[in-house]
Amino acid sequence: DCQLYLVNEAGEPVAVAQTIPCVWDGTMDGLPVGWADSLVRAVDDYEAGREPNTLVALEIAIQPEYTGQGISYTMIRAVRTLAESKGFQAVIVAVRPSLKDRYPITPMERYVRWTRDDGTPFDPWLRVHWRVGGEILRIAHPSMVIDGSVNDWTSWTDMQFPESGDYIVPGALCPVQIDCAMNAGRYVEPNVWVHHPITTSRIGPG
Repeated sequence: DCQLYLVNEAGEPVAVAQTIPCVWDGTMDGLPVGWADSLVRAVDDYEAGREPNTLVALEIAIQPEYTGQGISYTMIRAVRTLAESKGFQAVIVAVRPSLKDRYPITPMERYVRWTRDDGTPFDPWLRVHWRVGGEILRIAHPSMVIDGSVNDWTSWTDMQFPESGDYIVPGALCPVQIDCAMNAGRYVEPNVWVHHPITTSRIGPG
């Protein structure tokens, strides 16, 4: 009951928001490490019988043909409304900035500080969250880790990796680390923790 779907008049899916409840004490130190950790912690909270107070938005996805129509705002507001209806105090999101893959060698810590001439966040997805009241808390790092053999990475990226080193691959927010001697490649993705307060500006101590 924590998944939201938006459909068109024909009943076809337009957008989806995948969320999961968890416990968060409202502090920076109390945040999950990143996207993957938030899922693990939410499951642990459920199995331990802990009462959740926060909704984690794991994914908000929109069909490509419906982008640019304000649906992202609709979905974020719907997630906030869902959290409020359940009596939760906050929504947190490990945001994957939508243009970061164009700047893979720029550290996320610098990227999130970029702004446009009007002072709004440079990144479109961060800007959407900001416009509906989201607060950037800190970098979620590591948010997701993908390990594979060199052959795996060749298959996934359609690239060759003739020597060890850091490689920029399509769609990645930061370089992939390739170790030919170990036949291993690792991608450690940073995201950005964004907080949408529901009942208070901060659950616990600031």
